Amino acid sequence: MKIAKIIATFLTALFIGIVLIERIPGVLVDTDAPYEWLMFGLFKIALLDDITHGLSGLAGIVALLSGYRWTVKYLMVIGGYYSLDALFYITNGFFTGQGVIDNFLLNGPHILIAVLVIIALSKSVHHIELTE
Repeated sequence: MKIAKIIATFLTALFIGIVLIERIPGVLVDTDAPYEWLMFGLFKIALLDDITHGLSGLAGIVALLSGYRWTVKYLMVIGGYYSLDALFYITNGFFTGQGVIDNFLLNGPHILIAVLVIIALSKSVHHIELTE
């Protein structure tokens, strides 16, 4: 199996898994803000995060079922999105006075997603042909 397909499968399962884990009673802790919770009492997660993770997982399923070319396109889109998400929230944390360690721990999963996508795409670069 190609590395792009392995990483896309892992990320798809991760995104769907996050949404499913949150449905287990006690995983999400209420906060004062509407549509915002703490996952395991640690990570702030909002309804928008659930929607994003759910759509990312569904897009991954479609891409994986549609073949290698769509899997690579999926990785490009997901990698770009989660890279920018991490960059924006790290920058926001810096300017709002969030602790450096807390900031990077909170955004670490999105940084990891970006790194995995970079690895998948760089290992697959010889096989990528996106024109039809």
